[in-house]
Amino acid sequence: MKLIHNWRKVVTHAWSFHLNGAAVIAALLGAVDTAWPFFFGYLPIPAPVFGLLAGLFSVAAAIARLIPQETVSGKAPDAHQ
Repeated sequence: MKLIHNWRKVVTHAWSFHLNGAAVIAALLGAVDTAWPFFFGYLPIPAPVFGLLAGLFSVAAAIARLIPQETVSGKAPDAHQ
């Protein structure tokens, strides 16, 4: 396995990478949902919100990967050439 040449730039600037990280955090919070009876009354967020956040961040990450980002990919070529 070989990394892409600008992997550091992707890690620091790509929205898809950041949103996937947020999805992982939301999934971990989803684990709290499983143990919710032990935390009931201690957390200010309703249990179903954790799963919803994980799903939303995952979809947003997939969409963000398709959007050109100058800080990662450089300037887009002129479409008229």
